[in-house]
Amino acid sequence: MANPRNDASVANLREQLGDAKTFFLVDYQGLSADDLGNLRNAVRAAGGKILVAKNTLINVVLKEQGVEGFDDVLKGPTALVLVGEEMAAPVKAITAFAKAHAKELPVSKGGRLEGSILGEDALERVSKMPTKQEVQSQLVGLLLAPMQQLVGVLEGPQRNLVTVINNYADKVKEEGGA
Repeated sequence: MANPRNDASVANLREQLGDAKTFFLVDYQGLSADDLGNLRNAVRAAGGKILVAKNTLINVVLKEQGVEGFDDVLKGPTALVLVGEEMAAPVKAITAFAKAHAKELPVSKGGRLEGSILGEDALERVSKMPTKQEVQSQLVGLLLAPMQQLVGVLEGPQRNLVTVINNYADKVKEEGGA
């Protein structure tokens, strides 16, 4: 008979993991309870979630969803990092936490990005990607640049006309005053 706690954990993992096509696995061994709590808060503030569960249960849920290739990765203490629409922000929170931590923890074990399996360098590579907000601001800048150039071109003839009129007025003053 199956352990009721394990059944509850598997049900919770199924619900949390859902149809997630992107997640990361990290080794958190060596983090104190306070550190892990701080890390969870940082990731939650960035739009992600950290789940700690038994490797066998994580593997069961992944295999139910047709995700293979994590048997070797799911060894030792493993936390599952789930990201929402904004993938880069939670990952940046983890890498920033690791850089600030004396033991550089947590350590990436791999993950899955939009259905593709990633290696141990997954967090580092994804942390270098711009966040959704950064991409949106870059897009707005690209869209505004042609409009700003058009405004500059359209202002040119009026500016030239004003310059010609001012020059003519100065010339008339000089001739009239001489």
